[in-house]
Amino acid sequence: MVIWQIALFLLNTFNLELWKALKALWSRVKRLGKNEYLQTITLLVIVVIGIAGFQLGLRAILKTDYPLAVVESESMVPILNVGDIIMVQGVDASEIYAAPKTENPPGDIIVFRKPTNETRRVYWFFTAPELIVHRAIYKVQNGGVWYLSTKGDNNLGQWEWERRFPEAFVVGRVVLIIPWLGYVSLFLQSDQGMWTIVCLMGALIIAEYIFSRKGDRSRES
Repeated sequence: MVIWQIALFLLNTFNLELWKALKALWSRVKRLGKNEYLQTITLLVIVVIGIAGFQLGLRAILKTDYPLAVVESESMVPILNVGDIIMVQGVDASEIYAAPKTENPPGDIIVFRKPTNETRRVYWFFTAPELIVHRAIYKVQNGGVWYLSTKGDNNLGQWEWERRFPEAFVVGRVVLIIPWLGYVSLFLQSDQGMWTIVCLMGALIIAEYIFSRKGDRSRES
């Protein structure tokens, strides 16, 4: 009987202490929630997670690792202009229609990794395979593997590396064009864009520090 009473007492004490600890933790969380820095960081994390989720969703739906890309050259003018965003759908090479632009209908516009396996710098110090957006003008199957030949509509000739390359380099087929919106991405990837972001973030931090100090002084007075 005494042991049972002791056990009940210890259990009640433990529950009381646990409840106090939970209340203290909740109070701290509420105080942190009012912190503007934490709110900003939380918002940035939500935005990053949202963008990553959107990108992963597009990858799953369009069946390609590069569902969105930005046109960076004039090789496909006037169909594609610098700054256009293109949506890419992963397809089997057998589904790609290949024909010169003068044919009716012309061949599919496809995205493929540069067969020389070159990479390029994207945001900050990250690199990614260099992608090419050209029209498929010819394809042939050899030993169960499709080989493609492409050419930019606005190019006078073909690059040596695009005269014949295996299907493994194909990323997908262009299915949607969104004009001009890609200029934002191109700017952010440039050196000017990166330094602009750094300067803006620094200015915001300094401004927040100055205004918070003024607020503290006004409360003290």
